[in-house]
Amino acid sequence: MPRPSANAPCPCGSGRKAKGCCLPVLEGAPAATPEALMRSRYTAYASGEVSHLIRTTDPTGPHHQPDVRAWAEELRAYCAAVRFTGLEVRAASEDGDTGAVTFFAHLRHGDRDLSFGEASRFRRAEGRWLYLDGERLEG
Repeated sequence: MPRPSANAPCPCGSGRKAKGCCLPVLEGAPAATPEALMRSRYTAYASGEVSHLIRTTDPTGPHHQPDVRAWAEELRAYCAAVRFTGLEVRAASEDGDTGAVTFFAHLRHGDRDLSFGEASRFRRAEGRWLYLDGERLEG
């Protein structure tokens, strides 16, 4: 579950090397688009980069938690228990300071398939995209 090496394929499934995809965003560069942020968040889950997940969650959204320490521990446990095996971006758009990404994430917990789809919403604040919320989708 370590951070991907620079020349390894990016876990987000873009087909690019991590250094030209999600790695700069994980290291603090602003994501250029909602899709880039969503891909970096998938990579963060896959590699246990919980600080990125916390930093890129909109503080006005329902997933933000005020107890950052407890939130980080919860995220660490989830990332350690789940294998992230693939990502399919099905649609992405932006309109001014709002954006949307529809994706399907492939996940496993032991022999259980936890894969899911989501229609996610994003908001740009102070020049940075943030994950606001999402609606679960079937298959």
